[in-house]
Amino acid sequence: MTPDLWAMVATLILAMVQIGMQCILTLMQVGPAWVAGPRDEPKEITGLSGRIVRAHRNLLEIFPQFLAALFVVHAAGAQGQCAIWGAWIFFVSRCLYIPAYAFGPPGLRSILWQGGQIGIIIILVDLFV
Repeated sequence: MTPDLWAMVATLILAMVQIGMQCILTLMQVGPAWVAGPRDEPKEITGLSGRIVRAHRNLLEIFPQFLAALFVVHAAGAQGQCAIWGAWIFFVSRCLYIPAYAFGPPGLRSILWQGGQIGIIIILVDLFV
């Protein structure tokens, strides 16, 4: 398997870790009865738990673009160094995004979000070189 696809696998694992984190923190905040129940009455998840939930949702919003970029480059047989670098830049940016969202100063989260976007753009460069 190519290094860029390993970055994709690492990002999948990151998504699973994030959902585990959000489940544990949400359970601690609202209690097991609400988490295990039908959730008919929505509860606002706030604080650290809410930030982790939103960071995970943000990953889920951008992950299809990352997958599509890797798919297109591989389907075209154009994967190269740009795809590798871009995929790992995306992964590292997304790893750093979580603590930046949870604890970081204003603006840092946005910079790391841009890092993920730049990683996707770098992946696509292999189509043109």
